[in-house]
Amino acid sequence: MPRVAPIVLSTRYEHAINTLVAKRAEFAGAIRFNGADLADQLQHIDAVLLILGYKGDPTLIPALKRKPNRFRKGELYRLILKHEAEGSPSNRETATRIVQAKGWDAALVKPIMDCIKTAKGWRRRRRAAIQLPAA
Repeated sequence: MPRVAPIVLSTRYEHAINTLVAKRAEFAGAIRFNGADLADQLQHIDAVLLILGYKGDPTLIPALKRKPNRFRKGELYRLILKHEAEGSPSNRETATRIVQAKGWDAALVKPIMDCIKTAKGWRRRRRAAIQLPAA
């Protein structure tokens, strides 16, 4: 009878396990939200996770839902500045102008408005971090 090596659970494979968990979440999201045909790959990832000593059930890893990127890097803030310079008094007006300029559906005004609020907050916090008061 062949001798089987004992399974040793170690932290030696932490990086591989973390990467495989992220990839499994990505694939599960692609299957659930986009209808991709990746079920075979999920079985392989689950098997490798168990081989490497993943503690837990791989099927309980939540599916990852990615948001679509509507703007290139820095594009949203440039559009915000442009439309505010033209006289947009509110975030709603700015979002409406951006949606019209891009030719998008009017239903995107609310999500774009949220993006504008987030972008302004990021810019405000970044500016505050750079201009720390001298003590």
